Amino acid sequence: MKFLRGVITGGGIGAFFFFSWIIQLLWNSILVDQLALVAVKLNYWQAAALWFLSIIFFAWAGIGASPTISKRWRKYID
Repeated sequence: MKFLRGVITGGGIGAFFFFSWIIQLLWNSILVDQLALVAVKLNYWQAAALWFLSIIFFAWAGIGASPTISKRWRKYID
């Protein structure tokens, strides 16, 4: 619970919604309009879900985490 409180008070929720918006803009402008690699435009909630899944994936893999966070995370997994 302490960790969750730290994320909320540290602006984590606001940052999550802001970066979801950035992902939506980048996906729609680059992948759909410029490169035409994907035919589907993302809405805001799809971008938020994509961002959430990438957070889970990279946190689970331990990529980009500081050694302190990695130790704490591994303690809960093991």
